[in-house]
Amino acid sequence: MSNYPNFSSHGYEVVQELGLNREAGRITYLANVLNSEQQVVIKEFRFANSGVDWSGFKAYQREIEVLQQLHHPRIPRYLNSFETPSGFCLVQEYKKAPSLAERYSFTLEEVQKIAVSVLEILVYLQQRTPPVIHRDIKPENILVDEDLNAYLVDFGFARIRGGELALSSVAAGTIGFMPPEEQFGRSLTAASDLYSLGATLICLVTGTRSVAVGKLIDDNYRFNFQNLFPRLPFRFEQWLTKMVEPNLKFRYSDATVALTVLQKTMQPPEYLIKLQKLPAKIKGSLTAPVMGLATLGTISFLYASLGHFNHERTLQMNSERSISNSENTVRRLFFTRKCPRCDLRGADLRGANLGGADLREAKLEGAYLGGANLWGTNLESASMEGTNLVGANLGDANLEGANLEGANLGNANLEGASLGGANLGNAKLWDAKLWDANLENANLSGANLRNANLESASLVGANLRNAKLQDAKLWDANLGSANLGDADLQGAKLEGAYLKGAYLKGAYLQDANLRGADLQGADLEGAYLRGATMPDGNKQQ
Repeated sequence: MSNYPNFSSHGYEVVQELGLNREAGRITYLANVLNSEQQVVIKEFRFANSGVDWSGFKAYQREIEVLQQLHHPRIPRYLNSFETPSGFCLVQEYKKAPSLAERYSFTLEEVQKIAVSVLEILVYLQQRTPPVIHRDIKPENILVDEDLNAYLVDFGFARIRGGELALSSVAAGTIGFMPPEEQFGRSLTAASDLYSLGATLICLVTGTRSVAVGKLIDDNYRFNFQNLFPRLPFRFEQWLTKMVEPNLKFRYSDATVALTVLQKTMQPPEYLIKLQKLPAKIKGSLTAPVMGLATLGTISFLYASLGHFNHERTLQMNSERSISNSENTVRRLFFTRKCPRCDLRGADLRGANLGGADLREAKLEGAYLGGANLWGTNLESASMEGTNLVGANLGDANLEGANLEGANLGNANLEGASLGGANLGNAKLWDAKLWDANLENANLSGANLRNANLESASLVGANLRNAKLQDAKLWDANLGSANLGDADLQGAKLEGAYLKGAYLKGAYLQDANLRGADLQGADLEGAYLRGATMPDGNKQQ
């Protein structure tokens, strides 16, 4: 005889126990619907058990209220509820998928697919009116099927963000996955669930079980996981780090933004996308082990993509146009992708495909790299004074300590690039894409950053004195202790920017938007603020 409870009077037959929490008096069952092939999940709360309080029962009531409002294919539907002699039961749709806590070994690509799937659910929840905050995202509450479709369960702690429900008077959720603002009873936002998801994904990436998540967190509530997966792609690592920022101001603002950024990090470099569109004959030549040999630095990848590829003509052009002081240096670069400390001064490498190359400490003064693909290239401490990089793709490139004084980077892609300590004095960066770039302690004095996108960029301690930042996008940028003295920030978008301790003496901030910015300790003496929207939303007259 079965030891399972008899729910036949309610139309269900229990066939298996799925989970048990004795302390909270909660048991989860798999059950068949009588006279039907349908299977359901029944969550029973036994409030008659000793030591069990009514908070668990309230969680079930809250879960029912929330689930009744939700209609998403990857949120198991609420079906029914009923009382029993010993408690109360909630009936939900059954999804044949184990939780992430049952399987914790995934490839990087699988982790990214799971992340996308969960974020799609969060986008749905956050776009509701009012938004719904789950508050307990962790491996146990995410189910994943064979196709890596994620399902979000257990809405017992969920809150509808509106009125008093936007505030958390009592911390809920699970330690290690709970964002700091939840632990300290502060207002929850759409970014709160992102922290929990980020912590979950870090567990998957590092193969860490939920109960051991605390080993990944230091005393400052920061996750230290990079050394556990040293080959983690830089952009994905940066994305994960931003998801679990202790200060929610520096996290992604909501699931839509986080999903958009993640999908961009998962896309192949632009040059690979273009490669797929080439005729088969050209594609075969370019995808050979020595991809760069076909072009040999004399015709750009962009020109090749037009379909006018001629190998013999390429070699002839190479002999006629010396792209460096040494033909052997160039040949080495394209063959091996490794050429640290190379002398490439004045070289004509426009449109060249140098993605992922090692050019540490290379001499590139006055070189022409307009439209070149330098995605992920290592240019640490390279000499690039006066280099032409208009429209170049430098996404995820390492430019730490590089000398780019007076370089032309107009309309260049520097998303996720590392420019810590780089010299960009008087550089041209108009319309440049510097989203999430690291520019800590970089020299940008006198640089032209008009209309540049510096969203979420880190500019801590950077020198931006006399820089031109008209209409620049600096949403959520970290400008702590940066020098913006006499900088032109007319019309700049600084919503949510961190300007604590920044030097803004004499800065021109007419019509700038500083709503929600942190200006604590900032020096605004002599700054021109007419028409500027201040952190409290008031406009200066």
